Amino acid sequence: MKGAAAAMLHAAEALAGSGPEPPMSVEFAFVSDEEVAGHAGLPSVLEAGLLDGDACVIGETTCEHGRHSVTVADKGSIWLTLEASGEPSHGSRPVFGENAVDRLYGAVESLREYLGGVEFSLEPEVKDIVTESVEYYSDRMSEKEARSLFERPTVNLGVFEGGEAVNTVPVSARAEVDVRLTAGVHTPDILSRIRELIEDREGVSVSDASWSVGTYETVDSPLVDSLVSVAERTTQERVYRRSATGGGNAKNLREDGVPTAEFGLGTDTAHAADEYTTVDALAGNAEAYTRLPYALAEKLGR
Repeated sequence: MKGAAAAMLHAAEALAGSGPEPPMSVEFAFVSDEEVAGHAGLPSVLEAGLLDGDACVIGETTCEHGRHSVTVADKGSIWLTLEASGEPSHGSRPVFGENAVDRLYGAVESLREYLGGVEFSLEPEVKDIVTESVEYYSDRMSEKEARSLFERPTVNLGVFEGGEAVNTVPVSARAEVDVRLTAGVHTPDILSRIRELIEDREGVSVSDASWSVGTYETVDSPLVDSLVSVAERTTQERVYRRSATGGGNAKNLREDGVPTAEFGLGTDTAHAADEYTTVDALAGNAEAYTRLPYALAEKLGR
């Protein structure tokens, strides 16, 4: 994002200092807190009424492994905290106790099994996005694996804690689970079923749950059309219209009525350790961001 910020500053300088006046007002916003879904960043800016646009582009890196894309959808999410209680005993006679770790891990496995059997019923507009998403990712994994990213929930056990010593039966355990759902899926329905499933597990409960609903732009919207056109002009290659595998600030903006997509050239190190970008990627981003207001104004008939 620091690279995208630099490219946007260069685009702002270009728009302000050369060529014809842009056909529409262009604003740049720089916020924090996106990675942890915090409130201090974009949500506070929107609540204060400081952003009111016809469209927004976020400079997230959306290109990797030699393929370019515009991200037009964000997934919904469920972040669960599960807790289990048990009965203490010595590790030499576990039959006299109730193992909280066993209880909790069993609940997590039941959750995986249930969600693994859920197949989404998606609207036609979302199916179009999924089709290109699968095509985009199919060079890094099998088509079956790519489809599973978008046609079913994904589940990640991110935190698992329990027990105090190897020779004692744990009396408490805690887990944090990350569930992602394709845009268009009604998150509360899935969360309700998860709660019912956990309630059936003795000694296990949902102690906390935060969630969001995925959002999307149609693949032929004015914003997506214009952004893809400038991206393809910049890269001289095909630009896919795909869903993100996660979700970020785009959801906040779409929920506030601002059509939003993401585009950024970069390297395969995005979202990995030791991230870096290149001067060529920064220059390409600056070019695309500078051309975008003119392309979007033409699509909107301005």
